[in-house]
Amino acid sequence: MALWMTWDLEGVGTASQSVEGVEEAAKWLIDSTERSRRVFGAEREWRRLMDAALRVREAMLDEGRRTLERGAPWESTDEGVKIRLTPRGA
Repeated sequence: MALWMTWDLEGVGTASQSVEGVEEAAKWLIDSTERSRRVFGAEREWRRLMDAALRVREAMLDEGRRTLERGAPWESTDEGVKIRLTPRGA
């Protein structure tokens, strides 16, 4: 399922791109969060963001997938991580 993904990582920035499914979106979210490590002065700050990204990924792979399969957009926000997935063409 082709999706449009927009995500925002607090203190890092916002990005958008097309992905080919929920699994790919989840991978991009975690990879982006891992790459963001260099912008944080304290490991604790980055770890908080990564923990939030992991919770968002879990929700995305569960409730997000079900919502998207119905053709509806899905979004989630958790401690500095915000993501929105929209079926392409919707």
